[in-house]
Amino acid sequence: MRFAVHITSFQGKNYNKRFILLKKIVKRYQSISNKIDIFIHTNKNSKKFYIKNVNYICHNLKNKNPFYLSWCCRPLMEKQKNNYDGFIYSEDDILFSKQNFNYWIQFKDSCIKENQNLGFLRIEKKNNKFFSTDLTKKIKYYIKIKNKKFAVNNVNSYCGFWIYDKIEFKRFIRTKFWNFKWSGKNMYAFYGIREMSAIGWHGKNMFRYENTIIPFKKDDGLNSGCFVNHLTNNHALTNHPVGFGSIEKKRILEKKLIQFSKVKAESYFKKRLKYIFRKFY
Repeated sequence: MRFAVHITSFQGKNYNKRFILLKKIVKRYQSISNKIDIFIHTNKNSKKFYIKNVNYICHNLKNKNPFYLSWCCRPLMEKQKNNYDGFIYSEDDILFSKQNFNYWIQFKDSCIKENQNLGFLRIEKKNNKFFSTDLTKKIKYYIKIKNKKFAVNNVNSYCGFWIYDKIEFKRFIRTKFWNFKWSGKNMYAFYGIREMSAIGWHGKNMFRYENTIIPFKKDDGLNSGCFVNHLTNNHALTNHPVGFGSIEKKRILEKKLIQFSKVKAESYFKKRLKYIFRKFY
């Protein structure tokens, strides 16, 4: 499979530390396959911050919010829609591994057939323990698809990157969420500028997927392929006021999970009604 990986990396103050992480991330992608092309979108042409065998695209962000860099890759990605079998968009502190890639290959088709998004969870390291970056409360629901058990992440599906195969990607670029309009009060802007780009097509009220789900292992733990390292550790190492980075990895799941089928049906029906109302009224 040929893949295009687009990474946004803003060169601001103290970029030296960020660049060290970026080199590690690029090396990890290159170890997955030699059929992965990497494109780094940045705001400065700098020989000091250069990685071999990587494509650099410099964007002029003068007098613009630097978070808009997260949207600058989309025109090029759209032009590449027929050139690759899959696409990844990522922030520059997400360490995506071969285990993560194999996990996606194994489960993505069965999830898409059921209109489900295959989920990932960012984790951070603190005092030799790992913590969830984005969950502020434990996961308490599960569903079954063909007798296989999946946890339902209806807490926060954000993970700082997205990955879609060619078919899903082409569907994505035909939606309003691809060429997003930020002028005025847009009722679909449920995230900040940077986050709205990094959530991809599985954000809340985007209506593509019924849920974000994560498969279990045989011992009822989450499949380890879902965990990606958030290298900056900027939530777990600080006492975040919202609670990001506060739930230890081994305690992500409630002890007794509730089957999500009835809740899911009611929730999805409400979402569809809301969508129809907004579209026509």
